[in-house]
Amino acid sequence: MDEIRLGAILLEGGIVDEAGLERCLAIQNLTGGARPIGQVLIEQGLLTEISLKRLLALQREKAELQRAIVAATDLASTSLLSAAQQNGATEIVVSEGRPVRIRVGATWRQLTDEALSGPEVWDFVRETMGGDVLESLADRQFVVRSWQFENLGRGTATAFRQFDGVAVRVTFSATTIPEPDAIGVPPAIVDAVRAGKGMVLLVGERGLGRGELLSTLVQQVAADTSQYVVVVDDEPLALPTDGAFVQRRRYGLAPSERAEALRSVVNEDPDVLVVGDVGSPETFEVALRAAEGGRMVIAYLDAANATAALVRILNFYSVHDLSRVRSSLAAVLRAVLVRQMIPDVGHAGTVTATELLVVDDAVREVVRGGELGDIGLLLRAESGRSGHSLDRSLLELLTAGKVRMDDVLARAEDKAWLLERTKDLQTTAR
Repeated sequence: MDEIRLGAILLEGGIVDEAGLERCLAIQNLTGGARPIGQVLIEQGLLTEISLKRLLALQREKAELQRAIVAATDLASTSLLSAAQQNGATEIVVSEGRPVRIRVGATWRQLTDEALSGPEVWDFVRETMGGDVLESLADRQFVVRSWQFENLGRGTATAFRQFDGVAVRVTFSATTIPEPDAIGVPPAIVDAVRAGKGMVLLVGERGLGRGELLSTLVQQVAADTSQYVVVVDDEPLALPTDGAFVQRRRYGLAPSERAEALRSVVNEDPDVLVVGDVGSPETFEVALRAAEGGRMVIAYLDAANATAALVRILNFYSVHDLSRVRSSLAAVLRAVLVRQMIPDVGHAGTVTATELLVVDDAVREVVRGGELGDIGLLLRAESGRSGHSLDRSLLELLTAGKVRMDDVLARAEDKAWLLERTKDLQTTAR
């Protein structure tokens, strides 16, 4: 396509003039077109290798953006969902008065050039969530339902009222279960969930990558056929069909409903309890007591890092209860895994950065004493006995050339530490 051809990008950016480009194309034709035009440009001194890499990354981005666009005459729900799926989207937002947008990796892209009208959005909502959803939406602020179309996937749809009318956010759930190393799960976490007792805390930002992480760890514990595993979550997850006996329970929206659902599950005496969200005092307390009772509890919490997750948990409780909670947490916590999804170097997808906290004697003393600021010191220790910091993982990604400096620096906790170790490192950040 002309607008994403390398020559067009060069001319548009004023990097070469038409005469220089035509000369390089003529040289390329003399060799039968065997040599890439980028190589000819470098040989003629019009580009450097680093500049060419950046331009090729820009070319890929333009190609991805163009591939995402859906014609205004084809706005049926199946067409929009199919286009989102083909572009590798994890979610799609359809809203009155706005173009359709999809999340691909860590970036948002437009799926339509034009804003959608009310009837177009209403049709999408009805086709995806059911014919009565707009009537239900008239009585409340939002409606959440599962969706599934053959060959298009499945997930959760949330319709809600916004300033300009109705909108719906549709998420895509993974249909396959990845292996731990494919999504950045360290062996220490696999060992911890297979240990049979205690709590493993999973942490992420805004739930990105949550479903695939939960599915992967459920598959690990399900390898033991003697286990009874209960997953409490509203999102459709890909779960193993062989091995242990795995059951799913719906969660509910209100904290009181969620806590009641968890209490009901604990009364069934499962060997492993997997909780998709312990972001309220009620739900975390039930999960903590379940772990104290000798079960393995795998729980997910939204936070930026391990320290922030533990601080958030302790903030659930009143001052007079903190001593008990710190002692209980120190006794049952086995590990904390933080996963952040970072745009890859070409911004065409994401790579995983992790922080791992292994709860050894040193970490237990810190948690029991409430000096959570010391956790960062343990994670930055060169010995690595207590795990590794997020900054260490970001440094490894930078060194391997998988991410850009500007994307990494925004997430680094100790920016000075990272800059000192990357001052001589060439990256493709532009």
